[in-house]
Amino acid sequence: MSFREKHLWITIFATVVVWAVYFRELVDRLMHGWIDDPRFATVMGIGFAGALFVLVVIEVVLTLFATFTTPKVDRETKDEREMLAAYKASHISLMLLIALVISLGILLWFNGLFRYALFNGPGAMVVLANVMVACVVVSELTRFSFTLYLLRRGR
Repeated sequence: MSFREKHLWITIFATVVVWAVYFRELVDRLMHGWIDDPRFATVMGIGFAGALFVLVVIEVVLTLFATFTTPKVDRETKDEREMLAAYKASHISLMLLIALVISLGILLWFNGLFRYALFNGPGAMVVLANVMVACVVVSELTRFSFTLYLLRRGR
């Protein structure tokens, strides 16, 4: 397995684990009525910062491990196949992100049209911000996974 493939697996693993825990916590808080709590934004903001920190630590540690277990020549060379796979996956990921953001915009338009039936209250903006974060996470996971798929298929 090339260094690029190892790094993609590390990124997929770290992203899924960290954001699954974060969004599970968000949903748990929403189910227990925290959306009306004035501390909701602060608690979720600290949770978000913590998730980013943990994500970076996991990626750095596992990437260092992958670096030491991969020959130097494999780490330094990035061939055309890897660049093309990354380019194709980035394009698909961007189109997905655009579709998700437009869909969210349409949902918010309908929400306003129907007098804020879906999102209302002090925690609504926190929830919407987290929906945007989820859109970015899904888009990035798509990019990582599709790049890995193209690299493995191209062998």
